[in-house]
Amino acid sequence: MAEEVPEGVTVDAAKFPRVLHLDFERRMPLRYGENPHQAAAFFVEKNADSATLAAFEKLHGKELSYNNLLDLDSAMAIVREFDQPAAVVIKHNNPCGCAISDSLSSAFEKAYAGDPVSAFGGIFGLNRVVDPATAEQFCIPDRFVEAIIAPGFTDEAFQLLTTKPKWKNNVRLLRVPGWPSSTSVSVASLDYRRVSGGLLVQTRDDVADPESEWKVVTNRQPTDAELRDLRFAWRLCKHVKSNAIVFAKDGAITGTGAGQMSRLDSSEIAAKKSADRCKGGVVASDAFFPFRDGIDQAAKAGILAAIQPGGSRNDPEVIAAANEHGMTMIFTGRRHFKH
Repeated sequence: MAEEVPEGVTVDAAKFPRVLHLDFERRMPLRYGENPHQAAAFFVEKNADSATLAAFEKLHGKELSYNNLLDLDSAMAIVREFDQPAAVVIKHNNPCGCAISDSLSSAFEKAYAGDPVSAFGGIFGLNRVVDPATAEQFCIPDRFVEAIIAPGFTDEAFQLLTTKPKWKNNVRLLRVPGWPSSTSVSVASLDYRRVSGGLLVQTRDDVADPESEWKVVTNRQPTDAELRDLRFAWRLCKHVKSNAIVFAKDGAITGTGAGQMSRLDSSEIAAKKSADRCKGGVVASDAFFPFRDGIDQAAKAGILAAIQPGGSRNDPEVIAAANEHGMTMIFTGRRHFKH
């Protein structure tokens, strides 16, 4: 079959090889696939980086499922965005809670508070070795945890997690020994997705967005506190299924709107999840606001700052709305869809 090279194809895209050979080795069969009637297995790339999911060591708990590994990989990808201690709660491949703080236990508690109802039965990721103080937070009665992935666990933390809570026998504890607690992690450079009769290949969306390219487009400049939260929300937003809206304040998610066909619906969900906790906070959108309604919704919820790619033909209308509400808004110039 002849190769099609449409007009407008980037130079980088044209550099993909004509023939693609992939070499993966089966590491383990899984409990089941996305659903119990589907069979599944985990294959690992030969010579995979020691800081990837392929290198995990399961220290405790039930066998892993396909969904577990998807969520664990997402948890790792999110918390390694941050140099500060970070914690995330994943449900159905979306973060329902995430936070950064001065200590791991504080980050965990802030992340859990982001959506405690959805956090029940979640997959948790942390970018530091789990210490006893953090393990105690996991063990609070009425909390239920499916799995935890981290660079490691202290002996005391491991003992607490495997003896104290009701779910002590089943919780999956995973250690990734080569995973450093910094953002300088090398990961596989390509993403693959199977489609009927073929394979879609793309470079990963793991490049940092240079703040030198960000542009404040409103009358008001962000405060230092707002800028910190805008950075946090923007890093997180690209890990949320599109259309993605993230409300955040003080280094923590207050509400997430994920996977909606309408950006306004995602905004309304994020506002509902946040209740009044987002007042004075920020909003991040993975793509441009096509109309002013998303900004109006955020302002109604008490949001004071926004970050988005920009690029809509209605940008002037959206900027005017932000100015009317006394909001500050940044255009990053880069979209982060996730499907």
